[in-house]
Amino acid sequence: MIQLQDVPRAYTYCFAGRDKCPKCATCLRAIAARLLEQSEDPQPQTLHTVNACYVDRLPDLSACPLYRPDAPVRFARGMMHLFDEVPVKQAAELRARIVGCFSCERYFYLSRNGKRLITPEEQRRITAVFRDMGLAAAPRFDGYEQALVW
Repeated sequence: MIQLQDVPRAYTYCFAGRDKCPKCATCLRAIAARLLEQSEDPQPQTLHTVNACYVDRLPDLSACPLYRPDAPVRFARGMMHLFDEVPVKQAAELRARIVGCFSCERYFYLSRNGKRLITPEEQRRITAVFRDMGLAAAPRFDGYEQALVW
């Protein structure tokens, strides 16, 4: 069950689709807004919100690009043994290409050390690099966990 304290700081709430959005029951933005409305804690003075005019003008509410499903996703955590089964001749090139799977080198190191979760998309890119380099071994992550994609 999602709690208000689980909502990331500066998250974008959606109050707009409350009565008209067919996906508001499963959208994290709408759920966060509902939790905030129901909270007895002091309300924040300002919030990031979806513009109600934007929602009103969407041709198809079921295809809202701001929709965030409330279903947990499988993230990987850590990749300290990612290169263990890789031939030494290919290790440097593989490492450089794996770093390129992340938006910056810092994210690579945080992900490698398990301090940042590896998204499903990053996992797919890493798997594609292994496959493109003709490696028989699949990428090996240290562990997996379920989390919401806020």
